[in-house]
Amino acid sequence: MERAVIRKFTALEADVVCECKTIKESIESSMYFHNHDGHEILLVLSGILDLYTESGKIRLERGDLVCVDEYCFHGADLISNEKYDRVVINIKGDYLEKLSSDQTNLAFCFSQDTSRSVRVIHLSEVEMEEMKRYAISLQESLLGKKVGDDLRAEAFLKLIMVIIMHHFLNYEIPRPVETIPQLVKETFSYIEKHLTEEITLKKLEDHVHHNGTYLSRCFKKTMGISLQQFIIVKKITLSCKLLKEGYSPCDACFMTGFNNYSNYSRTFSKQVGMSPKKYQMKNR
Repeated sequence: MERAVIRKFTALEADVVCECKTIKESIESSMYFHNHDGHEILLVLSGILDLYTESGKIRLERGDLVCVDEYCFHGADLISNEKYDRVVINIKGDYLEKLSSDQTNLAFCFSQDTSRSVRVIHLSEVEMEEMKRYAISLQESLLGKKVGDDLRAEAFLKLIMVIIMHHFLNYEIPRPVETIPQLVKETFSYIEKHLTEEITLKKLEDHVHHNGTYLSRCFKKTMGISLQQFIIVKKITLSCKLLKEGYSPCDACFMTGFNNYSNYSRTFSKQVGMSPKKYQMKNR
């Protein structure tokens, strides 16, 4: 039987997705390094985990709430043996902008510091319980089909974002701890600078002055994703941005260094779950 494809890039099915989750067993298979075309809010209700990004590692415990920018790669390791309870909310950036007003920018916690794609705050017990109630109501409203459920969902999302925004306005936000090996950081930097070109292992070898096999092994051990997978998904991520900005699928193909439209379209569809054209139409 063919194994199911675990996509490293997720295209959100809706403007807002909210899930209140509990996991009692190992989460090794589900916490792979990935990204998606929407911001993410993660509130830890129980359990201890390490959140990894391209910037470093953050230890998260009960009451910690992290905001992850759209398209930012992230993954986690569960540290404690206790059950892992959390709230996860994904929001498309353009939708969050539509909900904002001239007085209140609800995207504040995602858009103010481009040097940090992840920001964490800590909620008091009262704030955490309040946030949990709002999240449960948001999830129920998003799934509801009754008249008014759409407006209820919008109202609960706004309440959640205002609570988070007040923390970002009133408290100093800690930066991630630098735990990424220098070799991997140099690899990240090269890929980011040359993402619009064809990136080969030989070019990376010449840049970081290390054997390609060693480099690939170090990258996989650190990030839990192969170097080739990471490069492909970074290119697909850039392609999604270009498609949303109005570039044609053909332009996006060559602007991301694929140089072969058939290969590009096949790879895009495998990662995103739909063709470049369909993705563009869906996100107009």
